Amino acid sequence: MERRLDERYHTDLDVIVTDIDAPDRVTTGRIFDISQSGIRADLPLRYAPGTSIRAQVGPNTLFGHVVYCDDYENFFRTGIEVAHVLVGESDLSKLVRAVQAASPVKTDRVKTK
Repeated sequence: MERRLDERYHTDLDVIVTDIDAPDRVTTGRIFDISQSGIRADLPLRYAPGTSIRAQVGPNTLFGHVVYCDDYENFFRTGIEVAHVLVGESDLSKLVRAVQAASPVKTDRVKTK
């Protein structure tokens, strides 16, 4: 019986996974499916369920935790529930740009005769 919350989409993307609590535990792998709530990645390192991770996918950063990590041939099939996504850049830089775009342009006052 399928217990997934969201529809999954097959993909083939490079990913760099970092253990947030042990930043020296970094590995590269492949994401083979993705959904609104998570990803499945094949990784060469085992991450225990509950491990908080950061996953770098191109210019995007995903934060979440490991749900499962199963031995599969020469790698670990790893399910990651995603809690937060930064698309392309930080949310703060997006906010700054939005404020700049909404604010009137400041100019020096020019005295007219």
